[in-house]
Amino acid sequence: MESLITLLLCSFAFNPSPTWATTLQSSHFKELICNQCQQYCENTDLVTAGNTRVGKAGPRGLRGFPGPRGPIGEPGVIGPRGRNGPVGARGSEGVVNMTLIEQSMDRKIEEVHQMYAPRSCDGVKSDAALSRTDSGGVFKLFIPEVGVRNLFCDLTDDGGNWVVFQRRMYGNVNFYRGWGDYVKGFGDLQGDHWLGLEALHQMTNRGNIEMKINMITSDGIHWSAKYSNFNIGPGSENYTLSVSGYSGNATLDRFSPHTNQQFSTKDADHDLWKGNCASRREGGWWYRGCAQSNLNGNFNKTDKKGIYWGADSGIKLLRFSEMKFRRRS
Repeated sequence: MESLITLLLCSFAFNPSPTWATTLQSSHFKELICNQCQQYCENTDLVTAGNTRVGKAGPRGLRGFPGPRGPIGEPGVIGPRGRNGPVGARGSEGVVNMTLIEQSMDRKIEEVHQMYAPRSCDGVKSDAALSRTDSGGVFKLFIPEVGVRNLFCDLTDDGGNWVVFQRRMYGNVNFYRGWGDYVKGFGDLQGDHWLGLEALHQMTNRGNIEMKINMITSDGIHWSAKYSNFNIGPGSENYTLSVSGYSGNATLDRFSPHTNQQFSTKDADHDLWKGNCASRREGGWWYRGCAQSNLNGNFNKTDKKGIYWGADSGIKLLRFSEMKFRRRS
């Protein structure tokens, strides 16, 4: 009988008539039903007046994928310009880079010299000399592919206009040097010096050049050797000598035998001898096997390591030598 009553109560609870729906809302009756019918107790807050029964909400499911991006909206209206910010503090005074300024000025001066500097001694003006001697002076000349260089011009000997590229007179400059020094040049232009093989090449490679050697022997005899053709080849050929057309009062021509020979130094052996002639003769020269003349030898030696010119009886030591060239007139 009790089970039958419970069954009827549950039936009324889940399928109430309109009249019973109001009754079911009373707290006393809910308590009675809950005591008898667990299912109604769990779902009583989901019973509606329309007799629709809804189950208890389950757990939240996984979030779905986002939908497609919508179209870009119209750009907004540009707002009014804001107020100007405060003026910043003034920076410290900069430092003038004098090195860069000086370098720029040097380049400008170099460009001016290249435009107006003469390219040979026949174009110099005596009042433009940087320094003077009885025979000539030091002038700025422009050398192609080298730039503006100071050179000594002999303006008096045999009509003048000579570019002096070698001189030995004091013995205070060491001529027993390596290849790099002989290529770029060294010494004092008013004393002992060597112009440089690259400058020699650039100033003689266009032809029409003559060359002269003045010498004073150890016993005071003045000799000269003049050549109507003189040319120094490029560095790629180790500054090969080309010389011909000898005339002069030296006992013998001891320079022409070195023609077609490459230049050699103690660290660059280009001679035809099995050893190194530059080391053997202590100089730099167009050695062959080894030398009939050695004007760049050791100034203080009295043998074949010294400065000499070949003579009938062997060699003639020199106390002065000067080599120079000019364009033929």
